[in-house]
Amino acid sequence: MLLQDIPPYYAYCFGGKDLCPQAATCLRAIAAQTLAESEEEGKHILYCVNPVYVQRLSPTDSCRYYRNNKPVRYAKGITQLFEDLPLKQSRIVRLRVMQCFSCESYFYQSRKGKRLISPQEQEAIRNVFRSAGVVGEPKFDEFRYDLAWEG
Repeated sequence: MLLQDIPPYYAYCFGGKDLCPQAATCLRAIAAQTLAESEEEGKHILYCVNPVYVQRLSPTDSCRYYRNNKPVRYAKGITQLFEDLPLKQSRIVRLRVMQCFSCESYFYQSRKGKRLISPQEQEAIRNVFRSAGVVGEPKFDEFRYDLAWEG
């Protein structure tokens, strides 16, 4: 991971492997380690998970700020999503697909490929298609793997 890969205003976790058993696979801990080991000019003001919170977690507790470092499969673009649907059905399905996003602008950004479509949003879109009786998978323009910085 490179320092410039870390989103601005990302919450780092300096708990480290001594306090947290999940530090080796947590994006927040890996970002903090990357920042600490970097020789380049870093950020001077940071957001971070309170180390006291991490310290108070028991070994069986799960950290609510944990972000897995395993890449996630995102869809990019839905310009052909409604192509194979009859016009009458596509209007209804389109409105329902728009509701799969938290706001209308996310739908338009996602449609053009300017915003990645999360696995949860992909599943919601699949459910819309299934409930409309559409056979087969929705057509996403492409897929790519990326880190799920927020979750």
